[in-house]
Amino acid sequence: MISGLEVLLVTKEDATANMASSALGASKRIALGGIYQEVSELRVHLSRASVQAVVVDIDPDPSGILHGLGVIAPAHPEILFVVVSSKSSEELILEAMQAGVRHFLRKESLESELGRVLERLLCADAKRASKLGSIISVFSASGGCGATTVALNLSNELRLESSRPVLVIDLDRCYGTVSAYLGIRGQYGIADVLDRKGPIDEHLIRSSAYNYMEDFHVLISPPSFDGGAPKLLQHKNLTNALEACRHAYKYTVVDAPRVAESIAADLAVASDFALVVFQLTVKDLKFAQSIVSFLVKRGISRERILPLANRCKRRSPLVRLEDSKQVLGVDSVHRIRSDWRKAMGCVNHGQPLANVAPRSGLRRDFRALAAKIHTYEANDSGMVLG
Repeated sequence: MISGLEVLLVTKEDATANMASSALGASKRIALGGIYQEVSELRVHLSRASVQAVVVDIDPDPSGILHGLGVIAPAHPEILFVVVSSKSSEELILEAMQAGVRHFLRKESLESELGRVLERLLCADAKRASKLGSIISVFSASGGCGATTVALNLSNELRLESSRPVLVIDLDRCYGTVSAYLGIRGQYGIADVLDRKGPIDEHLIRSSAYNYMEDFHVLISPPSFDGGAPKLLQHKNLTNALEACRHAYKYTVVDAPRVAESIAADLAVASDFALVVFQLTVKDLKFAQSIVSFLVKRGISRERILPLANRCKRRSPLVRLEDSKQVLGVDSVHRIRSDWRKAMGCVNHGQPLANVAPRSGLRRDFRALAAKIHTYEANDSGMVLG
């Protein structure tokens, strides 16, 4: 829970100041602590313990103001910096992120979204600071790219690596692939949690999850037990549900294929890591590039986005791994080898690779991925995953 938090605003426009005041006036947990005209005026005020966020209007001089933020923000890593602008472009958003900005907000949506954005980001920071469990979202660049296989085997390897319980959330409202993969059916799932009218806490999460193993639980999707038409998920409760998952599990892995943009935005804010799974094809790379760009715009730092090339062949791939890095604008892409026989053995047996093919190269790839994430979380050193 966040309370008694103070936000500073930098703007030269009365209209922007009025919109920000109106947006924060509706919040009982965040207050506008002061309005300044220049970024340089912030230096003396940022030392106040109650200041948790700064909102900066960059319209007067985008490059100049972002340059000033690039000097101040690194000196105050505990403070959340958000910029607002009437214009946006890939170049401007990238420049803002390089300056240490956590979120880029269009000015036209300032009044309607500022309070919600700040509460989500501040809550996410508070969760990380309290050393609760981690959220890992798995996005797929295309149907059939193997994202569910990645989500399930990564979850199991994280369970083994950390010796702590894990949870998989199946957000596939159309097919319920996780349950089909594991051969399970249950009475309750993620839709029931998100439909909850009252509080969502760790006890509700645990009682709604299917116990696939003693320390490996699954919140199944609607098609896994009702077999009906695709069901809309009440995403307004998703952030609260993920917060409860942090209290109950060391790792929560969210299989998120074909999710609505609003759900993807909430996942981007809440996630400690976002995996973007694709195959080395031109089509998949285009979709993966769009997903990475979307996640960056929604405030997740690039070092927390892990592109993952699945089913990589050693010989004659359609797209080279090095080319995929260039297209995605990243320094590294994690590689999962192609081993159709071992992967299908898992599906046929309804078990992860660690049980079906414990010494396979495919399993070693997932172990390496899990070890990298677990080490990152243990050290929290800010290194870039590769």
